[in-house]
Amino acid sequence: MNDLLLYISVFVGAAIPVLEVWIAVPLGVIAGLPWFPSALAGFFGNLLSLLPIIYASEKVKLFMKRWRNKPETEQAAPDIMDRKHVIMEKFGVPGLAFLGPFLIGIHAAGAFAIAMGASRKVVMFWFTLSLLVCSLLFGFLASLGITQVGEGKQLPFT
Repeated sequence: MNDLLLYISVFVGAAIPVLEVWIAVPLGVIAGLPWFPSALAGFFGNLLSLLPIIYASEKVKLFMKRWRNKPETEQAAPDIMDRKHVIMEKFGVPGLAFLGPFLIGIHAAGAFAIAMGASRKVVMFWFTLSLLVCSLLFGFLASLGITQVGEGKQLPFT
């Protein structure tokens, strides 16, 4: 039963925008959970909290366009559109998905990608892949660090 509470803690911790998978998963491994199931719990927790953000962002974007009485085909001011295109061309959705958890959080990055005009399917694909890779990576690295310390080896940064 104790392990179940730890998995639930990793799941909930990863769902909280401040903690995310890069903090919650290593904490689960440090608490004694195996790295792979802990990474999966963190992945699903963060993904389930990201889904409403992505779907709500699309609805909010459409609501704001209707609220401003701005037709879909009307373009924004050229200087604003240029800034949007520069950001999306420089990083794209994949770059935003992999850098987002570290820079602004996965939830804000997902909303930003939708606001910039990326399709929901593309955002879901890249952000799901990013969450899976980050969860597995941080779980494995935490496990590796605990194994090295447990064997009496000193980590290079200590």
